[in-house]
Amino acid sequence: MTARIIDNLRKFQEFLLETGLARSVLALPAPRMLALPSPTTEAAEPANVFTRLVTESEIVDVSRDLFSSGHYSIAVQEAFKAVDRYIATKADSHSLSGTQMMELVFSPNAPILYWSDRKTQSEIDEQKGYHRLYAGAMLGIRNPVTHEFNWVDDPDSALELIVFAQHLIRKAKVAKVGTGKKGN
Repeated sequence: MTARIIDNLRKFQEFLLETGLARSVLALPAPRMLALPSPTTEAAEPANVFTRLVTESEIVDVSRDLFSSGHYSIAVQEAFKAVDRYIATKADSHSLSGTQMMELVFSPNAPILYWSDRKTQSEIDEQKGYHRLYAGAMLGIRNPVTHEFNWVDDPDSALELIVFAQHLIRKAKVAKVGTGKKGN
């Protein structure tokens, strides 16, 4: 049954290519597997771990299917783009994106998003640390994965990065919204 379905899909793909209809479709690299493995096989373990660990809808919606089909780099890229979009929406900062936006939004001196009054050293350190984590995630993960083909090519590394993106989303969800002026 499965072999017949795959054969029919191949014939349909050939038809699309022959008629020229496939030219308007996004060309993704070939997935690493023809069909998803059975949930009980060892090959399905990364997808099963993904399902157990990644639960934030902003991340799941954009990366689960890509991850499960072996498009690890694109799954990571979409997860960090989701972080970028979430921060832009929450901070109402749509004119900037990426590292520049994170530098502004989480600025230790006048943040738009913050978690405390920044009166104790621990509170100040938290703001400074997450400022660097958000900006660093855009500079060191989102940018390379967007500009380099297959920057992440194994499921374990991809899963680690996607879980980190989820942590950033969760942390942003509990952040308070300020004015971006000193003394929020």
